[in-house]
Amino acid sequence: MLSWIAKPFVWAHHSPKVNRVFALLDTFIASINKNVAVVGLLAGVIITAINVFCRYLTGLFPDYFHLSLTWAEEMARYCFLWSAFFGAAYGFRKGVHISVTMLLERFPPKIAKACVIGIHTLNSFFLAFMAYAGAMVCYDNYLLGYMSEALHNVPLWIFLLCLPLAFFGATYRSVEKIYEVSWTEANKVVKNAEVEMIHDSVIKD
Repeated sequence: MLSWIAKPFVWAHHSPKVNRVFALLDTFIASINKNVAVVGLLAGVIITAINVFCRYLTGLFPDYFHLSLTWAEEMARYCFLWSAFFGAAYGFRKGVHISVTMLLERFPPKIAKACVIGIHTLNSFFLAFMAYAGAMVCYDNYLLGYMSEALHNVPLWIFLLCLPLAFFGATYRSVEKIYEVSWTEANKVVKNAEVEMIHDSVIKD
């Protein structure tokens, strides 16, 4: 029974075409996460700087300038929100999230491997639930017709799309880790995790 279940996974693992597809998918998701995180952060900083500059001119020369970007604060907040969530999703690929391997290093290799798979499995369920919850939040806002407070003509659910999208990307990363660890020899699991965390945190792509 187990051999029939494992057979398609074994075939996929040794198939160059399947590996190529997943490599392209990996690059595509990583590119989206990284670019959205960078653009969101940059846009938020620029909007905030412009808003501060306009307020400074208005306060310094009240007779000549009456500049007030009422939408700037909310827009910058959403930019930082998108940057934070997509940056966190990208962090799963780079292995930069905080992890403690001291306890795993004391376990026998097979138990350590089982623990790592179990951790990633629980993490995947949690992230998938958060993606679902984020989608429900967007759907509820869509049904209720909520609009942005400052940008009155823009539906609020558009800004909240970062929740399901970012958590879906993080879920994919966590499931990907389960697959990678499953095919790794037990005595190399902990060592590979440490090497990945050190290497990917300093190597830029």
